Amino acid sequence: MGVRVSVCVPAFNAARTIVETLESIRAQDYENFDIVVVDNASTDGTGDLVRAFDDHRIRLHTNTNVVPMAENWNRALGLATGELVKLVCADDLITPRCLSEQVGSMQDPQIAVAGAKFDIIDDEGVTLSRARGLGPLIGRCSSRTALGALVRALPDDVCPTAALMFRRRDIEAIGGVRTDFLYAMDMDLVARACATGAFFGHDQVLAVNRASLFNHSSTTSTVSKLVDVVRFNHHHRRAHRDLVGLSDVVIGDGAVVRQALVRLVARIEYLVRRG
Repeated sequence: MGVRVSVCVPAFNAARTIVETLESIRAQDYENFDIVVVDNASTDGTGDLVRAFDDHRIRLHTNTNVVPMAENWNRALGLATGELVKLVCADDLITPRCLSEQVGSMQDPQIAVAGAKFDIIDDEGVTLSRARGLGPLIGRCSSRTALGALVRALPDDVCPTAALMFRRRDIEAIGGVRTDFLYAMDMDLVARACATGAFFGHDQVLAVNRASLFNHSSTTSTVSKLVDVVRFNHHHRRAHRDLVGLSDVVIGDGAVVRQALVRLVARIEYLVRRG
């Protein structure tokens, strides 16, 4: 049957997308997996939509009160029972071969994290971009290569959580998702896991990220996001001096500055057009 995988789906007011997300997980060509949904006290019927599935593989946990996003992610990961785990946000999708491909790469015991390229869609499901992500992280990459690349890149240029697979024992050992970061908290999880082992990047699309007007990222200010990335870069330089070089931080901070300038120019052009 293969190694057991737990696909963790933290959800908050996700009625617009939760059915499509769960259907993409249920459509896997890999058999040995379960789905853990943690409904963060949603008020839009998210839990009812999950309960409507007649599928013994789906386990629903409902929070009594709304908790911070990082805590909800950790609750989902904490309920996982599989040797391997994925965390799929409730508006993202995975392709039918996602689990089988990534389980295959994780058969190498030295691989701590598997990632993959991804497509981007909008709220209507229209594809905005294809085969994004990973950059140099293709194939088997050392801890040094992985952490350096994570610091040099912006989080959106790597891959979403839906495109990642971890070992449950590693998630437990590093303490799960930390609250130190918000926009970069998924990449922080990857970085800490990769400090203990290698990264494998699949040069194929195995996940779909939704560029939604309703998710948390869309409601977070650009300044907050970019400051978070700079903090991430410098934190991992301090924490892993043997794996993250000063040049990595300089390049990463430069990417943040360039992104800030692009956003600033776009804002100025918008204001000029408005007169």
